[in-house]
Amino acid sequence: MFQKMIVGYDGSEGSRAALEKAITILQLNQNAKLLIAYVNEDVVGEEIAYSGQPLGSAPILDDMTTIPPVPNDPESPRHFARDYAVQMSDSIQAQLDEHQVSGDIVAVDGHPTRALAELAEREQADAIIVGNSGKSSFQKFFVGSVSEKLVKEAPCSVIVVK
Repeated sequence: MFQKMIVGYDGSEGSRAALEKAITILQLNQNAKLLIAYVNEDVVGEEIAYSGQPLGSAPILDDMTTIPPVPNDPESPRHFARDYAVQMSDSIQAQLDEHQVSGDIVAVDGHPTRALAELAEREQADAIIVGNSGKSSFQKFFVGSVSEKLVKEAPCSVIVVK
C-alpha cells in the first residue's frame, strides 16, 4: 500500500475525482501521508514565495499572512497569484474537511508534468494521483496530456483517475 501520495490538483472535475480516490486510499491506510499539489504555471517570481520556503515548494497555510502584501492594483500579477492560492487552498481543504482527513497543500511552479515529477522525487512519494485530462483527441495530438506525460516521467507509480 502507498505510504506517501501526491495528488495533482487543478480544480477540474478530474482532479477532484483524483483527490477523492486518494482520500479513499488514505482511509484504508491511515498511516499514509497525503500531499495535494497545485501548479502555478505562470510564476510571478520570488514575490509570491512564502517566507522561509524555496520557490516551487510553497505551503499554502490557512493563515495567509505569510504572503507578501498585495498591491492595491487588482490587475497586478501578485493579486491574481494570491487569489488563485486562496481559491485552490479553500477548494482542497473543503474536500479534506468533508471526509475528515488531513493532508498538506503545496503550490509548485512550472509545467505541471515536470513540477509534479520533481515534487514526487523530492518528497520520495510512492504514487502521484491525477485525473484524466478530458482533452479531445485533437488537443492530445498537439499538446499531450499531463497524466500521459507523468506516466512516462514520474519517478514513482502514477494513478490516473477517470
